Amino acid sequence: MDRRYKYYDLLRKNLRLNNKEMRDLQNKYLSNLIQYAYNSTRYYRDLMNSHHIIPSEIRSKEDLLHFPILTKSIIRDNLDRIKSQDSFANTLKEVTSGGSTGNQALIYKSSYFEQYSRAAFLRNNLILNWHPHDKSVWIWGAPYEHEQIEKSVISRFGLFINRRCLLNAYKYSVDDFSVWIKRIKQFRPKIIYGYASILLEFSKYLIVNKIFLDSIQRVVSTTEKLTDRETIKKAFKCPVSDQYGSREILSIAIESDEGIQRVSDDTVVLNINNNGEIILTALQSLGFPLINYQIGDQGENVVIEHPDDSWPFSSFRLSIGRLTDNFLAIGDKKVSSSALGAYLSTFRLSILEQQIIQNNYKQFDINVVPDKQFNQSKYREILYHVLSEYFGFDVEFTINIVTCIPVETSGKRLMFKRTFNFTK
Repeated sequence: MDRRYKYYDLLRKNLRLNNKEMRDLQNKYLSNLIQYAYNSTRYYRDLMNSHHIIPSEIRSKEDLLHFPILTKSIIRDNLDRIKSQDSFANTLKEVTSGGSTGNQALIYKSSYFEQYSRAAFLRNNLILNWHPHDKSVWIWGAPYEHEQIEKSVISRFGLFINRRCLLNAYKYSVDDFSVWIKRIKQFRPKIIYGYASILLEFSKYLIVNKIFLDSIQRVVSTTEKLTDRETIKKAFKCPVSDQYGSREILSIAIESDEGIQRVSDDTVVLNINNNGEIILTALQSLGFPLINYQIGDQGENVVIEHPDDSWPFSSFRLSIGRLTDNFLAIGDKKVSSSALGAYLSTFRLSILEQQIIQNNYKQFDINVVPDKQFNQSKYREILYHVLSEYFGFDVEFTINIVTCIPVETSGKRLMFKRTFNFTK
């Protein structure tokens, strides 16, 4: 049974709280989760016992700074031990991620956690004046997602009920933009939501062709690092906001002001350690608790200096998001690496990290850091299956086993990298 709107109503009421009340509620949920994890899972019970941690002593986000970190490698090595030994375990579904970061995570989500996360997404959007009943266009998707929607009456009905129009961005060209514009003008959405890089490219097209989509009141970017916000604002003549989430934890934070992310404190605890790494605890992750989870992004704490600020949430600045190059295909087509990454994340790859480098339309180098269960033949089969859908059956690639992904001269790591441009 889908209870997301029931949970949405509960979360919406929390917007009436002040900062102290929100913090008290977060502490209550955290205490409950820690005790639950101790009582219901072998992993956390052994972890706390071995570190002499008494569950009742973990009462706040500050206390979590002394709690052991949960890495993606630890999860892979302890999957069954992290699963709870109660009824929530009966609804667990496997979730893989690591498309845009290159560092694959494998977790399980209970139906309760999944639906609560979707409710948090809807509630957090209220900060942007984006309500569940508002029409929205999503520039989104990988081929498997669109295929599922096309085949599923329920999925198509879900789009209708949620007042969403989906624009297929997994393989596109500038020629598709005129079709997108026509659909947007017909649908007249209030919100446009999608990958940051494609939103920017679409914005440049609108500016060059002097096209204005007058129904759009807010642009919301996600998944990738938001760059050149001013160009997107110029194109749509409205505010541009950034949303932060992941496949593991759908809605972590959303901007209330430019550059200022507001944390969903009643569904997640966000700490930033001395290395600037974001550490998350999903407060409703019953069935497979995520406590002090190292997600792979970086940020910095900020202080909100708006005396009239009415939001009860804490804040931070996402200093390093997910950096990526989009890929190119024959026929002036572009391939969203975020969509490609989302597709790859549906497979269990048995890797620690991977980097995909496109050298020309048909040739790739794959750098991969394997884990203990890595099977190169199976990995090659999956890579061919995915890449051939985008680039044709004659695609070629070389797999290089490495111990780490190299750092660019900029100091960043590109998990999707392109070394050429369109051939004129």
